[in-house]
Amino acid sequence: MAATALLANVRDLGHDGDKVFLRHHPNKFVTFASMAIGFAMPNGNGVGGPLIGVGRYIAQGLSNLDKETGQGNPALDWTFGAHGMIVEVNEDTGEYRVLKISSVYDVGRAINPEIVRGQAIGGMLQGLGTAICEGYIYDQQGRLLNPSFTDNKIPTAKDLPLEIECAVVETPQIDGPYGARGVGEHSMISVAPALGNAIQKATGAELTHMPMRFEDVWRALGKKEPIDNWITKSPIGSCRSAPELRGHDQ
Repeated sequence: MAATALLANVRDLGHDGDKVFLRHHPNKFVTFASMAIGFAMPNGNGVGGPLIGVGRYIAQGLSNLDKETGQGNPALDWTFGAHGMIVEVNEDTGEYRVLKISSVYDVGRAINPEIVRGQAIGGMLQGLGTAICEGYIYDQQGRLLNPSFTDNKIPTAKDLPLEIECAVVETPQIDGPYGARGVGEHSMISVAPALGNAIQKATGAELTHMPMRFEDVWRALGKKEPIDNWITKSPIGSCRSAPELRGHDQ
């Protein structure tokens, strides 16, 4: 496309990060941005169409886990991260509200920082749903009691933290594409334990199952028998925003 726009032979062209130019006349060039969706000639004629790149990446050196030792290399790279959470709890009713979540991940290299941020926040909210309200409920005969979003609640805008922050640490991965690692599932994995730890740190209530509903916190606060088999014992849960936590009747 650049050769057509510059009336040159492809072998006479060079490029840098922004443009394609004539090797012997570097001041004659066409930018990648101007060619991204097809280059427009001065007279309005179009050259080519959208620039499309096709590539392939196959991870090397993977292996199954040894059944005896558990050792092996089932994945190429491992992403590390952490969540910090501030939670407000009503110790009389067990109701709580997530005030702030901060997350940080070592993603290798953030090729597109805004996409990384969007993935991190989206994954965190998905993890929050798993932690506070989502869960399949079965009766004693194994029949699913909440097969739709009417009964199997997901978080709404009212359930989101008041503040959300996320950051990345970049330690390029030698064998990763462009030095990158993943941040897909990582942003949701540790939300639930972070929530449980925050509640335990604030109140002493220990929660080791999901979802962590208000009634579960209330039971733990009252030192009552925990609901270990919540799948068959619990009523259909709900996902809702806590009322004001400064005294109320429930």
